[in-house]
Amino acid sequence: MALVFEKWRESEKMATKKGMNKEAIMKLCSEISKKEGEGIVYSLGSKNGVLNIPRWSTGLPDLDAIIGGGIPKGRTIEIFGAESAGKTTLAYQFCAQHEMCLDIPIEGTFDAERAKLFGNRPKQMLVYRARYGEKAFNRAIRFAEEGIPMIVIDSVPSMQPKDDIDKIRKAVNTDSEQEMRIGGVARLMDKYLPTLEDVIEQTGTTVVFINQIRDKMNALPFGDNIQTPGGHKLKHSASLRIQVARKGYIDIPNHNPYNSASKETIGMIMKCKVVKSKVCNPKGECEIPLFYDRGFVDFADLEDVRKEIMAEHKQKYKEMLQG
Repeated sequence: MALVFEKWRESEKMATKKGMNKEAIMKLCSEISKKEGEGIVYSLGSKNGVLNIPRWSTGLPDLDAIIGGGIPKGRTIEIFGAESAGKTTLAYQFCAQHEMCLDIPIEGTFDAERAKLFGNRPKQMLVYRARYGEKAFNRAIRFAEEGIPMIVIDSVPSMQPKDDIDKIRKAVNTDSEQEMRIGGVARLMDKYLPTLEDVIEQTGTTVVFINQIRDKMNALPFGDNIQTPGGHKLKHSASLRIQVARKGYIDIPNHNPYNSASKETIGMIMKCKVVKSKVCNPKGECEIPLFYDRGFVDFADLEDVRKEIMAEHKQKYKEMLQG
């Protein structure tokens, strides 16, 4: 042990005496750049050292404002929240901003009419129905290699490995089901996400993962008791994590003579919160009105749109009674 310690001290002394060879370090940087490509290693202040993140607008000014001006290209984004919070709806809005996009609805819940409502068009929006997690990742990587601007994977909890699907079916309604689901998705993320990120960094493709929130297993009675599937890999890799929630509903008086309810819900107020960001100041929040049959609107137009829908519904039920 003493001999090992002495050798270590000698090596430390040699390193100290030798000092830094700045010329050799710069030569090494030059060799690496020639071998691996210009800009692979650079100094702060050089043209490659200037942080210039290309972005695209979400079409929602208030959301753009809290994420630094738009969604970054060539990065992974996570949208997560509770059920019916508007996660997939927001993804449809994002897709409509591009000349072409790919939606991978692993849950099998793609809604063509709703996608059209937000401006998506035939041949502009491609849909691939992945049956299991490996297929979703492999197809996402292949389309990204061809430079498609945006890919949506909906949703993370459904990205189960092929070999795990039969096991999960047998474990339905047992204590091990949730553990198997979370564990399988985490393994896939560890295996495929680094490759996907390498590809999109080169092509500029933005990949949006839709995720859900769930109660933590064996959670303590204090602190944050919710989690998102996918393990730590997705959380750490995502350049932007946006949590969406339904803050409230947009209602009008109910004019349906066959319904005794006093109000009719025609939309909601969506709250978007930046939970993590590598591309803007974190923790920004905004609220956006969403009408179920009109899409997103500005707050300045909320009341006008509400009155317009109210008049349409009143006229519709009036004609129904007359007919």
